[in-house]
Amino acid sequence: MSGTASYATPAPTQSLVMTHHHLHSSPETCHWGFFEARLKPVLTIASGDEVTIDTISGGPEVVPDRGKFHVPSELFDVHAKNERMVPGHILTGPIAVEGAAPGDVLEVEILDVRLRQDWATI
Repeated sequence: MSGTASYATPAPTQSLVMTHHHLHSSPETCHWGFFEARLKPVLTIASGDEVTIDTISGGPEVVPDRGKFHVPSELFDVHAKNERMVPGHILTGPIAVEGAAPGDVLEVEILDVRLRQDWATI
């Protein structure tokens, strides 16, 4: 987190209690190369909760030398265990919000972004 205070601004029916979740990237929480509305959520949260989401990136053909760059170990697990549907990104999620229904508008506030890898590809 950025070190700045963050808080939920509750509606009259919401609780002041906010839970922090950490969603790690893994073969069980990631899918590769597609968006699909029918995927089952890997995490369900309450409105107002905070989530730290770990992400990974890069197919096996672009992973650099581990001796020179930081490569999260779970990237290799996802390569080995998850089917690459089409060329595309590795996505962590989806996340469901309790009580949200199709057609609802959800507000997502990004509090901080921290890079986990010290390399990239184009």
